[in-house]
Amino acid sequence: MRKKIVFWSLIGVGVIYFLQACGPFQERELVGHWAGAIVLENGDTLGIDPSIIRFHFSKKGAYTFQSTLNYKESGAYFLDGHLLYTTDTLNKASSQKAVQILLLTPDSLHLRMLEDGKERLLKLKKEK
Repeated sequence: MRKKIVFWSLIGVGVIYFLQACGPFQERELVGHWAGAIVLENGDTLGIDPSIIRFHFSKKGAYTFQSTLNYKESGAYFLDGHLLYTTDTLNKASSQKAVQILLLTPDSLHLRMLEDGKERLLKLKKEK
């Protein structure tokens, strides 16, 4: 009886890991340095240099972000389905944020977010 319980417990754990690995996006695909290529707001190109926008995602769940006007963030991140959650610990007034991942390939990352009620699409390319 004890062998059956151990066997089925191991099968259950294996199924859980398998289902997590089959999720829409994998953290290992996100790890690395990313630079902005295009920023769209409500379908129109914003008048900024998108290459200023940069992310770095580490294997250990940490991220850094820099944007226009010398804005910076740093903290922890995790993936949940199509959502990327970040918690900035650099700016004390910050809270957890979520953006939708539309595309994640070895060299492209497309993020959809809302900024002041406007839809913003950020397309990034992998640097390293």
